[in-house]
Amino acid sequence: MPNSKSHGSGQGAYVRTATVYDLDELAAMTQRAFISNPPQMFFSGATAPLATDPKNAKRRAQQTHFLKFLIRRSWSLGARIIMVVVPALATDNRGPGRIVAATIWQGPRPPGAKKSGPSLLGALRMGLCSVLMNWGVGVMTRISELIQSSEHVLREGYAELKLPGTSGDAWYLQLAGVDPEFQGRGYMSMLFQEDFNHAEPDAVFALEATTPRSRDVYKHISRQWGKGNVDAFGVVSSGHSATGFPIYPMIRAP
Repeated sequence: MPNSKSHGSGQGAYVRTATVYDLDELAAMTQRAFISNPPQMFFSGATAPLATDPKNAKRRAQQTHFLKFLIRRSWSLGARIIMVVVPALATDNRGPGRIVAATIWQGPRPPGAKKSGPSLLGALRMGLCSVLMNWGVGVMTRISELIQSSEHVLREGYAELKLPGTSGDAWYLQLAGVDPEFQGRGYMSMLFQEDFNHAEPDAVFALEATTPRSRDVYKHISRQWGKGNVDAFGVVSSGHSATGFPIYPMIRAP
C-alpha cells in the first residue's frame, strides 16, 4: 500500500497511510474510541454498558480482539487505511509517533467483481477464532443482519438520489475513530479531506453514523436497529427500554 503523507496543525500532527506494523496499535486506539459504540455492544451481546474501570478489563480486551480482526480483514481486502499521527507524543515503544485518529475506506468494486473475503482458514488466522470464543458464534448472525439492513438502506439512498450504478460503486467507510483524549482537534476533518482528495472527483462516499453529531454531516436515512432486543446503547434489554439504537446510512454524492 503506497504511503501518503500530509501535514496538519497541532503538535505537528500529520496524515499517513498505515503499514502492517501499525495494525495492533490502531486496534488499541479504536477500542478506546468505540468503547460505547452501540453496534459493537450489539455484536458482543452485551448485557451491561462497557466502561473504563478495572472490572471491565476483560470485556475491553474482547472488543480489541474484534477490532483487530476487523482491521486485519480490511487490510487483507486492500482497504485504504490512513491515520493521524502526532510525533510529539512518541515514546520508545511507539516508534515515530502516536496514532490518534484513523479511517478505513473500502474502494469501489471493479466492474463485474463479486464480493469476496478471506477464506475461513484465513479469517481464523486474522483473529476470528478469538472473536467467536469471546462473543459466541451468534456474533456472525448479528453482524450479518446489521450489514444486510444497512446495504438495503444504502440501495434506497442510491435510488432516491438517482445515482448511476449501485452502492457497491461507492467508497464505503468501514471505520472512523478518534482517540477520546484527542477529540475536537480537527483530526477527523484532516482524514476526511485527505480521503476526498485521494478519490476521483465524481466519487460517491457511503457510511453509517451512530451518533446525532456525526449523522448531520451528510444526507441521511435513519433506521432504528434492534428494537425490542437492545437499548439505545446496544445493550441487551426488554420492555420499554428496548428501543433499539439508531444507525444513519449516509451518502455523499458529487
